[in-house]
Amino acid sequence: MTSEPSTGESEDGGSGSDRGPADDIARRLRLALDVSKIGVFDADLETGRVKRDAALMQIFGYSEQPHEDEGDVLEKTLHPDDRDRAWATIDAGIASGEPFYNAFRIVRPDGAVRHIRSRSVTFSDSKGHRRLLGANWDATDDVMLQQNLEQARALAESRYEALEGAWREIERRALQDQLTGLSNRHALLLHLDRLSAEPPPRARHAVLQIDLSRFKEINDTLGHRAGDAAIICVAGRLAALRNEGECLARISGDEFALVLTAGSRSEDAAHLADEIARSLEQPIPCEGHLFRCGVSVGVAWTGDAVDGPQALINAATALSAAKSRKGGRTVLFTSELDARNRAIKQTADDILRGVAEDAFLPFYQLQFDARTLEVCGVETLARWQHPQHGILTPERFLKIAEDIDVMWRIDRTLAKKASADFLRWRADGLRIDRLSLNVSARRLLDPQLLLDVPTRDLPKGTIVFEMLESIFLDVLDDDMAKAISRIRKAGVAIEIDDFGTGHASVLGLTTLRPKRLKIDRALIAPVTRDDRQRRLIAAIIEMGHALDIEIVAEGVETMAQVHLLQTMGCDVLQGFALARPMDAATLEAFLRTKALEKRPQP
Repeated sequence: MTSEPSTGESEDGGSGSDRGPADDIARRLRLALDVSKIGVFDADLETGRVKRDAALMQIFGYSEQPHEDEGDVLEKTLHPDDRDRAWATIDAGIASGEPFYNAFRIVRPDGAVRHIRSRSVTFSDSKGHRRLLGANWDATDDVMLQQNLEQARALAESRYEALEGAWREIERRALQDQLTGLSNRHALLLHLDRLSAEPPPRARHAVLQIDLSRFKEINDTLGHRAGDAAIICVAGRLAALRNEGECLARISGDEFALVLTAGSRSEDAAHLADEIARSLEQPIPCEGHLFRCGVSVGVAWTGDAVDGPQALINAATALSAAKSRKGGRTVLFTSELDARNRAIKQTADDILRGVAEDAFLPFYQLQFDARTLEVCGVETLARWQHPQHGILTPERFLKIAEDIDVMWRIDRTLAKKASADFLRWRADGLRIDRLSLNVSARRLLDPQLLLDVPTRDLPKGTIVFEMLESIFLDVLDDDMAKAISRIRKAGVAIEIDDFGTGHASVLGLTTLRPKRLKIDRALIAPVTRDDRQRRLIAAIIEMGHALDIEIVAEGVETMAQVHLLQTMGCDVLQGFALARPMDAATLEAFLRTKALEKRPQP
């Protein structure tokens, strides 16, 4: 075993003529060692004796006095885990004869663990003894700082990895539908943007938008758990038809989208759309029940002139057409469909502008007493004063106005204008017994409805509400019953429009008890040439009279129809044979002419 050494006096007593300068150098060296807190040892490798200076003894936790032993201080203080390695390093360094470095821990007498660093070198003294001279210093503060820095770095890396993982999870969730695990709308749009970023010529990808009809009934009848199970089942069926690399997304409650790979897969998209429809139309298991739903698919394509997001819009346009087409499951987007859709959008924009600019006005069609052919009432009809196309009838705007939910605003405007005209006519002596206003069943529930019509100071039944949708007749819920009661108390009569088209029933009539029943024009048109049609009209008239309901025939276009309906006992006639729809000024002129004709001639 080798020993560890320490500095001491020279072997020969240290006298000589150059002792003065040597002492000065020694003092300077000692001062430098004291400042640096480095301890020095000198070990005689022949005798095993080790001399340590006071600084070194202080580092090892002993008294601040120089000390000499046979290596006992190092042996007693070496950390058990570092002992073998430290002695092996010393032995190897001595054997090499080269300066060497050592690092080890010691356990001081007070139990403190310190990290020691050492630099040593061997040499031979004047007696020929091999000696080991070295310096030790306490590196504990540096080691602890390094360990703290390492721990801080490891903690920072760990937190960064955790943050990166959390961010990846947030991204995953932001791009994933949580119920089905499919992509969501955001992920779909990102996928389409990537396709659009490809340099021209861009590949042609088919975009399919898929909608389930009647799905809401699952939630309404079986609950949302069943609805979720059904959506998961649908997602699984769609995933089974998806190829690798294709984006399948759930973009709303019961709507999905599928972007196909380019090539034959996209070119044959219509075939896949039909396959999807057949798959999804198979019974869907829901909470022990089997449910069937309808499927509509819209198909469009990307390309150099159509980017991904626009293709999705085009697919939605085709889907809308598929949903409105009876018996059609798949519709392919075409330029003609696009043009029609743009025209609808333009009409919708024009309607909204027309509402804002008060461009809707009432036209009037007179009603005549069937027995005397005298004017007995007037029905209010909607017209649109279009800036480019002139006066437009409801066929040009009614459905679109209902789709964008502004028809109630148009009806309200017409009711106010028609009421003002009606009051002016009566003030001018132009007697009309009643004013009919078309009112939807939905609008009957509007608490502001009666504020738009002049119910005061007019005989009961002068104002008439024509119900456009009689589908509510069979089941009158509490809200509808209360609304009708409120209307009747205000003196407003109720008339059923378009009777005979399959909506109203006898039970509904007995429940609602309307004042009048208007036979649809489709039943009136063939009445003069079809005996079965005449018998049907006669039965309706007889049924109405049995229930104390007056019968109005609309769409009377020939005098032959007028005479036949008179003989059948019809109460009121309305149609081109007697008067066409006209604006307020034309109606006033018509009534004044009628009044003049009735005056006795001088």
